[in-house]
Amino acid sequence: MSHILRMPGVPDHSRALLQQLLAEDLIPVEALPHIVESYRRVIHEARKKNPRTNVVMGDMIANSLVALLKKVTPKTGEQNLRIIQAAVRYFVIQNDGVTHDLETEAGFDDDARVVNAVLRFFGRDDLMIDVPERRMPATRPSPAVEPARRAR
Repeated sequence: MSHILRMPGVPDHSRALLQQLLAEDLIPVEALPHIVESYRRVIHEARKKNPRTNVVMGDMIANSLVALLKKVTPKTGEQNLRIIQAAVRYFVIQNDGVTHDLETEAGFDDDARVVNAVLRFFGRDDLMIDVPERRMPATRPSPAVEPARRAR
């Protein structure tokens, strides 16, 4: 399963969370589309309060995941199910990387890159999501590092 972590396109900052998600117990596969659709509704509700929520990107990710899930069969295998489940779980975790999914236009960019890596792994380039090249915001130093910088 660690091979998915080395797939081109997986953001470096996403690897640790993705590794944790790959180790989770399996959720019944028939529940995964419901999880995706539930989060799609969260995204649309968030847009009503925050116009920067990227509904278009959220919908594209949800559409790709639902289409991938429709192709799951009993022959898919546990390792592959873990990879698919990790992509779904990564998508529905709002604060999964540098930006919060629902707060900025770029909030779903890392989710789309993770999902694209999974789609590429399964040979589903037809479901790939077009992710705009954006400059990622600088990460904020931890509070423990910040006072040391001020002291200089």
